[in-house]
Amino acid sequence: MQFVDKDLKSIQEARILVESARDAHSLLKEYDQETLDRMIQRMIAKVQKLLPELVAFEVSMTGKGNGQDKTELYQTFLAQLTDSLQEQVIGVLDNKGAALKKIGVPFGVVAVILPAENIILNALFATLSALKAGNTVILIPQNKTEETVAKLVETINHANSGLPKSSFGYMENTTIEGVNALVEQEAIDLVINIGSPDYFDLRTYPKSVIYGGCGSVPVFVERTADVKQAAEAIVSSRAFDNGLLPSAEQFVIAESVIAKEVKEQMIRSGAHFMTVAEEKQLLTKLFLSNEVNPSIIGKDAQTIARIAGFTVSEKTKVLVSEQPYIFDENPFTTALKCPILTLYLESDWIHACDKCIQLLKEKRNGHTLAIHSNDQCIIKEFALKKPVGRMIVNAGASLAGIGLHSTLPLSLILGGMTTGRGFKAKNITAKDFTYVREIGYAAGKESSKGVNKSVSDEQLLIEKFLQKIIEQ
Repeated sequence: MQFVDKDLKSIQEARILVESARDAHSLLKEYDQETLDRMIQRMIAKVQKLLPELVAFEVSMTGKGNGQDKTELYQTFLAQLTDSLQEQVIGVLDNKGAALKKIGVPFGVVAVILPAENIILNALFATLSALKAGNTVILIPQNKTEETVAKLVETINHANSGLPKSSFGYMENTTIEGVNALVEQEAIDLVINIGSPDYFDLRTYPKSVIYGGCGSVPVFVERTADVKQAAEAIVSSRAFDNGLLPSAEQFVIAESVIAKEVKEQMIRSGAHFMTVAEEKQLLTKLFLSNEVNPSIIGKDAQTIARIAGFTVSEKTKVLVSEQPYIFDENPFTTALKCPILTLYLESDWIHACDKCIQLLKEKRNGHTLAIHSNDQCIIKEFALKKPVGRMIVNAGASLAGIGLHSTLPLSLILGGMTTGRGFKAKNITAKDFTYVREIGYAAGKESSKGVNKSVSDEQLLIEKFLQKIIEQ
């Protein structure tokens, strides 16, 4: 029996994937927006028919998240994605008048490092966005999640979209060495890293990188807020899909004058405030060697409590730890992909503002802020001063942050300012998979009349030149 080193196999696979994607792009770049859109709609239609099967497969393979929530999320997201993908992102972007002004241009070959959660939806969104923008795409799954990505790729391959072969593919043998070999290939034009800081921090890639992390989102409940509505929104949002969405709340900051009401309403909404003893029990299971225990990620609150060794009500949706202040070694400031909240009380909104900034910067994983308030002046102050890519007002952050039921662009790739990674802080859409070529004209000649006159003068000079040649 012959044994092949997995690292070497992964490196070799990376080279083949990149070469194939590069060759496919030489064909794909000739496709116009209308053609690409038609092919993408076929893919979406195929996936929509098989969503329950895909969700069930993902949950069975990963053991993370809530199957019912995922099905609802995926269906709603795909329905809205169908509308959002109607935008023109390549070719002529501004065709008002006869003169060209802006051209959308594909990057080329895009490498996408996927997270270990909501794999199907993240992989699908990245693939469709890249293809919409005229790029070929290589999906890089986390180790041991390759089968889940393979299931999606197989599904969209069966859509008979008409795209060139190898327009999208995935790495079957993921290793750190293979990932490095892939992103360092000259033909890779853009790297998208979705919530995988370990890969990003290994070295500085000589490529343009867009990073979309899983943020530890602070949410401030200000004294003018509808406390009942805020509590329900926060608890439901944090509990949705067992806390796996990238914009899920993690820290609740409330003004002291409404502290009692906030706690009461959170309890009524399904929050369990842990005792000191229960917190100690939880912390023994929550971390392994200073890393979040994988067996806790994506589990519901009742299961987490049971693993920790204490019991909670059957109605419990989230576990809450009340903390007096932030300190460097506080384990609850670590990004937690599970329904656990930390509550801080502050005397007024100014101190709450400072607390939010501390929490956003503490572990370099803040990209979103939520606020519940009816005071427009305070909302404005928070919007002006917080180093985030998005701010959610009076809504649950999990869904609103990714553009569902909110005015934000639909996206699962959420850039941030305090992560120190990537060069964009917005909700990443298909447009971000392109660059824009701007067309400049001589001043005063940008109108169609000016352009036509310029062309006529040029033709006249050529005719005079040819006439002189003939006369000689």
